[in-house]
Amino acid sequence: MAWKVAQWPVALFFVVLCFALIYFFAPDIKHAKWYWITPGSVIGVLLWIVASAGFKVYLQYFDSYSKSYGSLAGVVVLMLWFYITGLALLIGGEINAEIEHAAAEHGRADAKAEGEKEAPAA
Repeated sequence: MAWKVAQWPVALFFVVLCFALIYFFAPDIKHAKWYWITPGSVIGVLLWIVASAGFKVYLQYFDSYSKSYGSLAGVVVLMLWFYITGLALLIGGEINAEIEHAAAEHGRADAKAEGEKEAPAA
């Protein structure tokens, strides 16, 4: 019973961690700064959960993929879900970038301005 209760926060933690890892390793910068939880990763995960649940409801009530695509319906649904996941990742990353750009405009020394790969040397 304890595992049934604890599995959801543990799973949520690992999904947020995966988003944070993607936001750390994906940008092409030399000296990235690690943050365990960023606003973009939290919002991206929440958006991903809501979009996945909405996609599940859509498939449950309005599914006609098997009529249109036959045996390839599973592949089509999986590709649409990958698209939704990628969109949630991109939106979260954009939120992180906008927060950092706003911090650079307000004078934070270690923040990168828009279009910069590294913060200016202080």
